[in-house]
Amino acid sequence: MNTPGGNTNSAAEHTCALILAMCRNLANRHTELMNGEWNRINGIELSGKTVGIIGLGRIGMIVAHRMQAFGMKTVGYDPFVTASAAAEKGVEFLQLEDMWPVCDFLTIHVPLLPSTKHMINSAVFEKCKKGLRIVNCSRGGIIDEEALLENLNTGKVACAALDVFEKEPPSTDSPLLQHSNLIATPHLGASTAEAQTRVAKEIAEQFLALRDGKSTFGCLNAPLLRGALSEPVKAKLAQQLGMLLYTLCPKATVLTVKGDDESFVPYAVMAGFLNAKGISAANLISIKKVADVNGLSFEYTATSEDLTVECGDVKLSGRFDGVTSFLTQVNSAPANIPLIGSVTVVRSGTALFSQLQSLSSHVTGVHFAGDVTILSHSGKTLESDKLETLGTLALC
Repeated sequence: MNTPGGNTNSAAEHTCALILAMCRNLANRHTELMNGEWNRINGIELSGKTVGIIGLGRIGMIVAHRMQAFGMKTVGYDPFVTASAAAEKGVEFLQLEDMWPVCDFLTIHVPLLPSTKHMINSAVFEKCKKGLRIVNCSRGGIIDEEALLENLNTGKVACAALDVFEKEPPSTDSPLLQHSNLIATPHLGASTAEAQTRVAKEIAEQFLALRDGKSTFGCLNAPLLRGALSEPVKAKLAQQLGMLLYTLCPKATVLTVKGDDESFVPYAVMAGFLNAKGISAANLISIKKVADVNGLSFEYTATSEDLTVECGDVKLSGRFDGVTSFLTQVNSAPANIPLIGSVTVVRSGTALFSQLQSLSSHVTGVHFAGDVTILSHSGKTLESDKLETLGTLALC
């Protein structure tokens, strides 16, 4: 789940705090005073200065509003925001190449993507004003830290304030971390009591909406869950086939899935496969991560026929008839086996037939499918040490 609004205000306030701290280099003045030094060094005011804001989303716009209260001119850039929308918030929209030369302060509020990694680099610093002050409370890696250190050393950058780093935590012997004109905090942007309370509340509300089928807002795997919620019977059938497939092909690492909805069906198959393996953490919310950790993947083919899962020579097909899900094929053998209750998958053979009579009080159905027999039974397990049991499953 994602809660994009939970820490917005906290991150914006932390950004503003670091901007203010850079004006007087408060971190240095505090350290000097604790060391007995009384250095009344001049700083600068915010009023009349220009702050450039890269990323005019929720956080960037709050920072703009707060800094306008200090009398700052706010300019900004965001590829997803129009100039008119920025102007409504008092922000002059500039392209990045036009922004670099005019900013006294620069603050970054964008995600770390291939297109934003090291977007603030030596070439950018060369185009900026001498004495630039820069703050990053978004993600480490957007600023090239080597380029930043070089420009702090030359004075092109007067001060920098970082709440995030390329490697967290940064090494304590880092020349950048030890620089006298760097103010550093340990990724505190969202670390307020209020932000954590809002995040917890938003997640709880999202789960309730998800449970009630009202919304998948905030779900990082929303398309997957949206499909599963709209067709729960199909999702259940896919999970059951995945469980059965594990009993016949427990060492599989790639599952072949043929179905009519790639958004969730193969993921439900993998969840069932891993559940049968004893990995209870596998479900439609966690499956992408859990499957990756366990080295499991799928190959998908679209079809309008019965849902089919395969691994090597093993092939299972199933369908829903409007009331019950059925297993319709096991390998090359047709079947019509209801997927309900507890089942045990065994190898067919003489031992099976000699045991059926003793197990008759527990067995409610015997379903032959080639060299595999599926026993439906009332208990969770069948007490027999003579059956070649491949697996016992609780299908629902």
